[in-house]
Amino acid sequence: MTPPFESIAAAIAGHSSFLIVAHVGPDGDAIGSGLALRMALEALGKKAEFVSTDGVPFGCRFTPGWETVKTTPSQVAECVFILDCSGEPNRVAAPFTFIERAKFKVMIDHHRTSTPIFNVNWIDPDQPATAMMIFELLQVLPQHGLDVEITADIAENLLCGLSTDTGHFRFPNTTPAALHAAAEMVKLGADPAITAFRLFDERTLGATRLLGLALQKMHSECEGQLTWSALTMADFESTAVGDEGSENAVNFLRSVRGARFSVILRERRDETGPVARISVRAEPELRADLFCKQFGGGGHAAASGCRMRYIPFEAAIEKTIVAAREWLAGGAQAAIEDSDASQI
Repeated sequence: MTPPFESIAAAIAGHSSFLIVAHVGPDGDAIGSGLALRMALEALGKKAEFVSTDGVPFGCRFTPGWETVKTTPSQVAECVFILDCSGEPNRVAAPFTFIERAKFKVMIDHHRTSTPIFNVNWIDPDQPATAMMIFELLQVLPQHGLDVEITADIAENLLCGLSTDTGHFRFPNTTPAALHAAAEMVKLGADPAITAFRLFDERTLGATRLLGLALQKMHSECEGQLTWSALTMADFESTAVGDEGSENAVNFLRSVRGARFSVILRERRDETGPVARISVRAEPELRADLFCKQFGGGGHAAASGCRMRYIPFEAAIEKTIVAAREWLAGGAQAAIEDSDASQI
C-alpha cells in the first residue's frame, strides 16, 4: 500500500496533545517505536505521552527515555497513535477509554492480522518492524512542513525495534531495506553491539536459572517438530524473577534441530486473576499469528503470542499443546486457506 504520510502529517500538525500506545506484553519494537515517536512529537512542540500498562521489559531498559513510559495516561489526548498493535481493547496496553475518547486515531502496524478500524490506518505486513515504518515517517515529515530531526536517541530507539523484530537481522523478514535503514540508524548514533547484547544476550542470574528450568522441562513431540515447555508460578518464585525473566526463552526451544513449532507457557497473574501467557515461534509458513489468533492473540507469522484466562494452568497447557499437535497435522494449512478466502 501507499503509506498515508500526508494524512499522518496532517494529524500531527492539527493536534497539540498525543497519546501513544502499543500492545500488551510490549517487546522492543513496541517500546522503541513508541519512544521514537514521542521524542519526535515533543521536538515538534507537541505534548505526548507513551503509555504501557505492562511497563517496559528488562531487556529494553537501555533505550533512551525508557523511564518516561507511563503506566496510565495523565489525561485524554486529542490524538492517539496505536503502534505495533491491532487496536482491539484486549490487545492494547492502555485503558481503552482513553483511546475511545480521543478525537482522532492513527494506527501504524505491520501485523498481517490487523484490520483498518481507525481514522488513519497504515498497515503493511511487508514491513519488518513498526520501527521501520516510524523511521520512514520521520524521514518524510519535513516534506510536509514538519521539521523533525532523527537524533541519536531516536535512532537508538528505532534500532531497538528493528533489531527485535528481525532477530538482529537473522530472521527471514530481514530485507535489504531493513539493512540499509539499520546502517542509517548507526550513522545517526545508534549502537548495534549494545542493542544486540541487551536485547538477546544479557539476563539476570535469576532469569538464567529460570531459562535452565524451561530447558529442563522441555518436551519434544511430533517427531521433533514440536517443542514446548511450561513454567509455573512456583518456578518464577524459586528463581525470584518476574515476567521479564522468561523473555526470549522460547527462542531456545525453537533453536532445537528439527523443531518447526515451539511454545512456552507461563503461569502468571494479572488483574483478572491467574493467566497463562503463551509465546510461539515457528517456521513462517506455519503462521504462528493465525495459531494465536484463535485464542485472542496475534503477532507475526514466525513469532506470536496470546493469553488464556479463567481456566487452570494445567488445562491451558493441555488446550494449547493439543491445538499445536493439530496445527502441525494440517490445521495450519486449513487456517491459512480460510484466512486467504476471507480476504478475497
